[in-house]
Amino acid sequence: MSDPISEFIEERKQRIQSNGENKDLKDAAKVFNEVSHTAQYSYNFSWMGRPIIQYPQDMIAMQEIIWEVKPDLIIETGI
Repeated sequence: MSDPISEFIEERKQRIQSNGENKDLKDAAKVFNEVSHTAQYSYNFSWMGRPIIQYPQDMIAMQEIIWEVKPDLIIETGI
């Protein structure tokens, strides 16, 4: 029996590689970023009652990095 976590990690790696080569996806992401910036979309989110001025997917990415790296110290320089 294979390890489902290892399978997920490998599949994710392959999806990320494939997505990075997908021109349609890159173009759609570029349009989303441009339009959402104009609409101030990132100003719609908060965490624990505080505005975060970040996309939720960026918060998830940050927690994944912190979980992997396990730094001794984190210095937040934003708002």
